[in-house]
Amino acid sequence: MIVYLGLGANLGDRVKNLRIAIERIKNLSNVKLLRVSSFYETAAWGVTNQPDFINAAVKIKTSLAPLELLDELQKIETEIETVRHEHWAARLIDIDILLIDGLKINSEHLIVPHKFLYERDFAMIPLAEISPIKFNLRGDKVKKIFGSPIDFNLTLIACVDKNFGIGYKGDLLFRISEDLKNFRALTLNHTVIYGRKTLQTFPNGKPLDSRRSIIFSRSVDKIDGAEIVHSVNELWELLSAENNFVIGGEKIFNELLPYATKIYLTVVDAEKISDVNFPNFDGEFICIENKNLQAETYNLQAIIYERVNYGQ
Repeated sequence: MIVYLGLGANLGDRVKNLRIAIERIKNLSNVKLLRVSSFYETAAWGVTNQPDFINAAVKIKTSLAPLELLDELQKIETEIETVRHEHWAARLIDIDILLIDGLKINSEHLIVPHKFLYERDFAMIPLAEISPIKFNLRGDKVKKIFGSPIDFNLTLIACVDKNFGIGYKGDLLFRISEDLKNFRALTLNHTVIYGRKTLQTFPNGKPLDSRRSIIFSRSVDKIDGAEIVHSVNELWELLSAENNFVIGGEKIFNELLPYATKIYLTVVDAEKISDVNFPNFDGEFICIENKNLQAETYNLQAIIYERVNYGQ
């Protein structure tokens, strides 16, 4: 079941609260986060004598029933200390089910599509970014702001076999000179983001030269030549809008795929035994470039994918 959610916050650190809520949605059991919209600032709706809101939309895939999903979302709101003393009042976070593909609901606890969806540009504009549905906008004042995870220009980059395998028993499947040269040319003087196990595949187990290294690790606090983050939300605090490359491994790719804008893959014309794989990204990205490369031992395809842009 594909579900579109709307998020809003107008108290505290609004951008941070939205990011926290998105991560908690991503970490729900039986939920896969597919994509996230930009963040938009708008005046409060309903009760207008309160701070401006920042709004966003997310697309998820879930096996939860609608009311089960609603219950989980309300738990997230509670965990982030939502203020619900008054209808449409100021709050740290608000999460609404806006649309469910192919489903209409009109019950005491849930109405889908959301009963005010088509009266709110601040809901329709971010939704239009991540959904092929076209909306008739009202012309309300809605301003895009920086801070969404998609603003950090994440590009996932990997070398894979024909079955999208990337590694086996703690090592890479391939070390092909032409691919390594291409990797260096793309990432040199940029930020590279990876996990501790990926670090162990580098020469001498040391961070790459001439690149800013950010390493995910829940067990290590210091690595010479690198910055350490323990969570995705810590990562956002370190990044700017320059090109940032996610280089592995499997867990980090899965964590950051919903926020990526591009994918660079070198696909090797071979099948290898693998125990870690590149994540499935069908439907959310389209191929924009495909070049054949010749190597001494394999035929290679250098493929660039870009996230589907629906716009409005």
